Amino acid sequence: MVAYHKYHRGKEAGNDHGLCTVWSKTSADNGLTWHSPRRLVDVAKGDMNVQAPALLQAKSGELFLIALRAHKGGNSSTMSLFVSRDAGITFTDMPPVWERSKGQFLQGGASCLIELAGGRLLLPFHGGIGNQWRQKNSAGCFFSDDKGETWERSSIIKLPKRGAMEASVAELTDGSLLMSLRTQLGGPYIARSNDRGKTWSMAAFSGLEGGESGTCLRRVPGSDRVVLFWNNSQFNPKHHHLGERTPLTAAISDDDGISWRKLGNIGENPKAEYTNLDCYFTKTGDAILTYMYAEPAWNRKAIHLKAALIPEDWFK
Repeated sequence: MVAYHKYHRGKEAGNDHGLCTVWSKTSADNGLTWHSPRRLVDVAKGDMNVQAPALLQAKSGELFLIALRAHKGGNSSTMSLFVSRDAGITFTDMPPVWERSKGQFLQGGASCLIELAGGRLLLPFHGGIGNQWRQKNSAGCFFSDDKGETWERSSIIKLPKRGAMEASVAELTDGSLLMSLRTQLGGPYIARSNDRGKTWSMAAFSGLEGGESGTCLRRVPGSDRVVLFWNNSQFNPKHHHLGERTPLTAAISDDDGISWRKLGNIGENPKAEYTNLDCYFTKTGDAILTYMYAEPAWNRKAIHLKAALIPEDWFK
């Protein structure tokens, strides 16, 4: 099952502030084909849109869904939470993770809810005081130890320029956490937590070059390896996002994110844009990497949601 936001027709369609609602599709062949579209979450009074959904299949069997309600004006948001106990057929409302934030709290192109080994739910976020498109961002996590009934907020991570954005988190084999961040500083930055996401270290450069775009960080199941998906583009200070969002590349770390080596490109059309990444490992060990695809790059009038099907052996 994939959840995504679908833009409504209009002159703002495809833009961050365009009207959109949350939909889903399902696949019965490991992501090769998708069918049965249906709307899961509609806009409510005062919403600019409802966007950036993510799904989590908990060890208990419950299926959690998050969806961000961006409020009109782009100065505030609410993170809605839903749960399904019938494998996604129906969803019921839970208390929101946060409500009517002061400044726009976001997940953006790395929307994700994860469950740690001990059962804690962890939701990365970024945000700041002011308007979504002009605010200085800091990143962190909300976490819950009671299956999403109540949430606490972690320490935050600050970086220069536009700040720390679109965090993606992976749990390492020793229980510590690794976080990758979108930045304007030449590529992804990395932060760490040794207390299950309550406090975070200062972020440091990963050594992987790129412009300002989202990342996706995952531990390869059954191994100590960590994979990072990002846009391995040339950093260009004169570009409006400091570099193109192509190619879409994977890097592997065998030392818990201290060093990285490029594994290969998932997509490398020089005229296209690959962004808004998420990765799910199936029970077989294969991966489904979803991403937004636009050709020509930065075209918001024809956005595709694509899935790259990656066999387990490719990561080896």
